[in-house]
Amino acid sequence: MSFQPPRFPTARASRTSTPVLSVGRRVLVRGPRDDGRVALTDALGTADAGSLPDGAEVEILAWRPRGPGGARYQVQSTRDGLEGWVSADHLRAPGALARGAAEPAPATAPAAVAVDDSPRRFGRRS
Repeated sequence: MSFQPPRFPTARASRTSTPVLSVGRRVLVRGPRDDGRVALTDALGTADAGSLPDGAEVEILAWRPRGPGGARYQVQSTRDGLEGWVSADHLRAPGALARGAAEPAPATAPAAVAVDDSPRRFGRRS
């Protein structure tokens, strides 16, 4: 019996730097470098539904995969209720400061455990 590669190569999951964000999560808007605002669009990505400033907090309502173009997320502003669709590239998770506050306190070290230093070998009865 010899090993033969599969006839049809399997599709490999592409690793991107864009994180996967869950519905219901609150994230921040990351604006482009020119004016710092992100345009919201309708579900088809055509009509302008307003814009949000860089750093605005939004809640994710839904998402749609877009293949090579990346995922799109339906978001709603937590401040003024403005709603629309944005690219995954325009969203980021809150920074390390907010994440550090939500982490539980580190556990204390356990008490010292007595170690049996008897000369008997492993598996032998005393």
